[in-house]
Amino acid sequence: PPAVVRAEPHLGARMLTKKGWGARFFCGEVTVNGWLRLSHEPGWLLADLRGIGGQWEVAKPVSTDSGVELAVPGYQPQGLCCLEVCLPEGVDVWDAPDGGSSASPDPQRRRPGELLFARARDFGGWLRLQGEDGWVCACPVVASCSLVVPSKDEDVHRKSRDSSISPLRLRRARHRDWWSLSDVWAAARRSRIGGALTAEEVAKLKEFERCALNASDSLLESCALLGGVNGLVVDGLITEEELLEPEVRCRQHLFASILRRMAKKDPWLAPHLEPSQRPPPLPAEAGEEEEEGSSSSSEGEQDREHVQPEEEAESREDRHQRHMATPTERCCALCGAAVFRPQVCSQCRQVRYCGRDCQRGHWALHRKECRKTSPAEAVAG
Repeated sequence: PPAVVRAEPHLGARMLTKKGWGARFFCGEVTVNGWLRLSHEPGWLLADLRGIGGQWEVAKPVSTDSGVELAVPGYQPQGLCCLEVCLPEGVDVWDAPDGGSSASPDPQRRRPGELLFARARDFGGWLRLQGEDGWVCACPVVASCSLVVPSKDEDVHRKSRDSSISPLRLRRARHRDWWSLSDVWAAARRSRIGGALTAEEVAKLKEFERCALNASDSLLESCALLGGVNGLVVDGLITEEELLEPEVRCRQHLFASILRRMAKKDPWLAPHLEPSQRPPPLPAEAGEEEEEGSSSSSEGEQDREHVQPEEEAESREDRHQRHMATPTERCCALCGAAVFRPQVCSQCRQVRYCGRDCQRGHWALHRKECRKTSPAEAVAG
C-alpha cells in the first residue's frame, strides 16, 4: 500500500497525499519517533508504522557510502527524548540550526546539569527542542588535554591529545513521562529572563522529578498490597482507560499526574505552567513495554506453561474484578511478592505470578491442580 503524507506528525492529522512504491523524496528533519518532514513540499510521512494495519517500514534512506547518522539514534516511544547537559561550559540554544543567520539574536546558554527535551533532529547533528523555541547542537566537541610522558633520559615532555566529548547525555525514560517533565522545566525557564536558571533552581527541578517518581512507585506498591488500584482512579491520578494500557505507560501516567499536582502547588512554577499538547503515542519497540510471558502457541508448549499477561487473558469484567482484588490475590504464588499487574495462568486463571521465572518454578507443583480446574469451573468459583 502507498505511504500516506499527513499535515502534522501524528496519525490523526489530515492526509495531504500519498507516495507510491519506489517513489523518492527529500526530507531534512525527522522526529524522535520516526516522522519525516518533507522538503520542497508540505507534509509529514511516518517511516515505520510498527505493525499498525499490518504495515512496518514504508520508507528508508537511499543507500549511501556514509550512511545516515542522527544525533539521537533509535526510536523514542513517547515522541520526546530527554538530554542532560554534560559540558562544563554548558551548551547554546540557537533560533535555527547551524547557529542561525547573522541577524539571529545571541544564543541562550544552558548550564551543566540542565535538562533539555528534543522532539526532532536534522541530519547535521542538531536537535529541535520542546518547551522552548530553539535548536541545540549535539555533535561531539573536540577537547585538548595535556599528557605527561617521561622520556628515556628521565626528562619530562608534554604532548597534547584531542578527545571527543559529547555535550549532551541521553536519559532513559523508564517510568518517567517526558512531556509533563518538559512542561515543568519550561515553566521554570519562563519565569526567568532568557530562560537562565541558577544551579539551585536546577537542583530543585531535579528534586521535583525524584519526589514524583518515588511517590508514584510508593503508591503502586501500596495499591498492590492493599488490593487494587481503584483508589488512584477515585483520586483522579489515573483513568480507567489508562489502566488498560501497558504497565510502563500506566506508571508514566501516574508520574505525570503527581508531577503536575506538585508543580501547581509550587508558587514558583504554578503561574507559568502551560501543559503542552501531546500527540498520540505510537507503539513501542518489540519487548520494550511488553510484560514477560505470552500464551503458548502449540499444544506441546501448553503442557509446560500456560502464562500470559493478565490483561490479555481476562475480559473487561474480569479485569475490573482484578482491580478490586484482595491482597492474597495480588501476590505471586511462588515467591509471595506483591505485584501491581500480575501474570495469570491462562488455563485455570486462578494462580498469579510476578514473572516468567516464578511461573516456571511453580509449574511442577501447580500442574496437577491446574488440570483439575477447568476454565468453566474457575469462572463459576
